[in-house]
Amino acid sequence: MKKKRLMAMVMAAAMAVPALSGCGSSETAETTAAAAAETTAAAAEEDTAAEAETTAAESEAAGETIDVKSLPAGSVDLSIMLPLGQWTDNFDVLIDAYKAEHPEIGEITATFPSSDKYDDLLISALSAGDLPNVINLGYGIRRQDWWQYCEDLSTGCPAYEMLTEQQIANGTNGEYGMQVMPMTLEGTGILYNTRILEEAGWDHTPQTRDELLQYCQDLEAMGVQPFMHAWAEVYLNLFNNVGNYWLLNKPDGGKETLAKLMAGETVDLANDPEMQELLDTYEQVLIPYAQEGAVSADKWTCRNAFFAEECAMLVGEGSYETPNIMNANPELMNYVKQDILPVSNDPEKNTMAIATISVSVTKNEDPNVVACAKDFVSWLVSSDTARVWHQDTMGSPTAIQGLEVSENLPCIAKDVIDAQEAGKGVENIFVYMPSSIYTDMQENWAKYVAGVSSREEFLERYQQIFKDYSEGFYG
Repeated sequence: MKKKRLMAMVMAAAMAVPALSGCGSSETAETTAAAAAETTAAAAEEDTAAEAETTAAESEAAGETIDVKSLPAGSVDLSIMLPLGQWTDNFDVLIDAYKAEHPEIGEITATFPSSDKYDDLLISALSAGDLPNVINLGYGIRRQDWWQYCEDLSTGCPAYEMLTEQQIANGTNGEYGMQVMPMTLEGTGILYNTRILEEAGWDHTPQTRDELLQYCQDLEAMGVQPFMHAWAEVYLNLFNNVGNYWLLNKPDGGKETLAKLMAGETVDLANDPEMQELLDTYEQVLIPYAQEGAVSADKWTCRNAFFAEECAMLVGEGSYETPNIMNANPELMNYVKQDILPVSNDPEKNTMAIATISVSVTKNEDPNVVACAKDFVSWLVSSDTARVWHQDTMGSPTAIQGLEVSENLPCIAKDVIDAQEAGKGVENIFVYMPSSIYTDMQENWAKYVAGVSSREEFLERYQQIFKDYSEGFYG
């Protein structure tokens, strides 16, 4: 554990400096870095003897040849932490099922914080020398600082053999190997109450921006609140689930444009057709028909209003709401629909943002722990027990394509599958943005929807954030 504590201190020191310097607090960053360096140096001296005791088993590829079921009963404890708050009240079922099949497992400690708190909790856990055995690394580069602390899942994890070539490519992080195991899919766009939709005289969900505008006008005439926007959730809603639709609607899902921005190249955002369509959607539809106080509204206030049928739509929410709807208003499941966010007047361009929810295994000095964590991850993503739980209980389509699709899969999960099959699902490019720019990007979006920044100021700042990133401002 001493070796693990040293690793944690090094990582915490490394991650503290760019996080602070990105906010412009260079003096504070230098002080913090110096303090961290002193602490790390002291720990290094204390741990020299412990490092010398590294065993041959620890130098091997951990867990690759271990038969986990041959381990003594109750000899391995595991921990898992994922940014999936909706799992909090439901996951014990899977823990009990896995332990029933695996007597070698003692306890499985599970924590499911909200996504906006997750990264800070990971850093705290690492600093305390208690990094969970199973975490969410995710596709892309947003958690690239964690690659060095995660295992290659191409060995010792049977579910690897079930992945597509694209999933393997998406989950491979250079020399660190295939570290990201896809588990489930989430679609985000607009959640519709179709009972209200039909009462307004509509037989289909809006497929263009003009149709969405017309629907809002019809709802207003009926005295129905169109939206409840959770714009206080600048990370989850504005920046992540909605703010990247201009990129997703490009033919390549925005990859080429994002690469240019990150390289510091000037992109003419004021004349970019997809960016203009997104901002037109905000200025013509989302902002005019927002509820009073939208900029200070949190996600649960807005979700609960939708569950109570006090508004017709939720923007930037998705198929992961199934357990929340079932808890709040099960009847709503009979007439809720997940669909695209129609920011363009060309229906062929409009897409549904897809997020692949994944799991990864962290390194551990005990190869038995690594082996058991890999087996648990494989079970979570591919076993029939987990498949039924993901699909029926949590309402999430499973990511591995060969798995059976349950007849009991909730309607909004089926909507995601339908969007995928229709070629409308696009992996959210948010995960390929560097995490160091998140704070400034969130602030830019918040000022825009609040009316503090004009369209021109928003676009200028958007471009500048990426230029600053390319010039090393964010560390």
